[in-house]
Amino acid sequence: MKWSQARAPLGGGAGCILALACVLAGCSSSTSDEGGRPSSSPLSVEVPLDATYSSGAGSEAVVPMGRLGDRLNTFWQLFVRAPGTSQWALVTPTGVADNGGLVVSTAESTGADKGEPTATVSLAGFEPSQDLAFSPLASSSDQGRSWSPGLLPAGLAPVPDAVSASLAAGFVALVREGRGTVLTSAGNLSSWSKLATRDAIASSVAGRSCGVGDLSAVALDPTRGVQVGTTCSSSGLVGVFERAGGRWHLVGPRLSPSKPPASTKVLRLLDVGGGRSALVALRTKTHTGLVGLASTEGGVWSTSTLLPLGSGDRIASTGVEPSGAYVVLVSRSNGSLALDIESGPGANWHTLPAPPPGTATVAVGTGDEVDALAVASTRLTDWRLDASAGTWSKIGTVTVPIQFGSSS
Repeated sequence: MKWSQARAPLGGGAGCILALACVLAGCSSSTSDEGGRPSSSPLSVEVPLDATYSSGAGSEAVVPMGRLGDRLNTFWQLFVRAPGTSQWALVTPTGVADNGGLVVSTAESTGADKGEPTATVSLAGFEPSQDLAFSPLASSSDQGRSWSPGLLPAGLAPVPDAVSASLAAGFVALVREGRGTVLTSAGNLSSWSKLATRDAIASSVAGRSCGVGDLSAVALDPTRGVQVGTTCSSSGLVGVFERAGGRWHLVGPRLSPSKPPASTKVLRLLDVGGGRSALVALRTKTHTGLVGLASTEGGVWSTSTLLPLGSGDRIASTGVEPSGAYVVLVSRSNGSLALDIESGPGANWHTLPAPPPGTATVAVGTGDEVDALAVASTRLTDWRLDASAGTWSKIGTVTVPIQFGSSS
């Protein structure tokens, strides 16, 4: 996808240029910003469960609906959109309380002749809520039209990439136990084995060089196996780990040779077409910001420009377009929304027109269409961006039948 509008800097342009220079060339880091206030750490950057993912099999969107200020009356929903259509379909697995949140991963196989999806498998995981300490699961091979139940013996980590599915390799899940524990399944959703704990990865040679804190994401590649995203405290290293020869290896890149260390946090981690795609928070000398990363099968990483986060900004949602590039919706401290997208995996960020009020997440489809999904209680409204005019037009709504009070 190509975007022609460059991202406008936050605050003074010189400050952002300096911050970007630190990422690419390396600068000494600082514990305070230019005003003498403590600079925020990537550890404080949270990525919400509101998310979208698009591939050749279509698009998925996870959003909370209902009375969003009332946890017991907030219900997370899963919508899918088939390729070449504008209609979103509600496919949330039924029979499970989803007040705590919902995470989803879909894998596809590709036809050798036309490059068209020939099979898919989706894994949906429910975050713990109320007295529920473990996570129910559901899998689908028909894009959510029917689901088969399963169960994790622990609660999923509250991150978008807490589960990952593969048609050839089964499933992997990241649970909350011990600052992150990785579980795997060969395909039986109620039979899981422990692959690694946070302490095992952190105490490895590669883990010590990175300064592993928490485990923050998992991905599953049918060839390379399980990949784990972490926080890192050492010198701009990005905590992406793979296991080979009975040991954990750090395969994430170094963003800068900063001293003292500039910490990083992997917010998103996916396998896209045999390559890795990651969204990473980091601290430079003066800013906390985001970078998108993309790696080929040969392990060569490309790194986006820096997307700065201002004081009081928070990530409202993240999305992945079919090639693996990220789209990020940020809620500003003044209540406004800002929307930025990579022009390609690991490429420059560009600003898009601010989406309509109430937008929960943004999806970029296989035809480069950009859709803002706005939530108002039980109604989901789909707004489509006219890139040439810089305007949003309403193209459809979906009303979700929510039974308020059913979780009390």
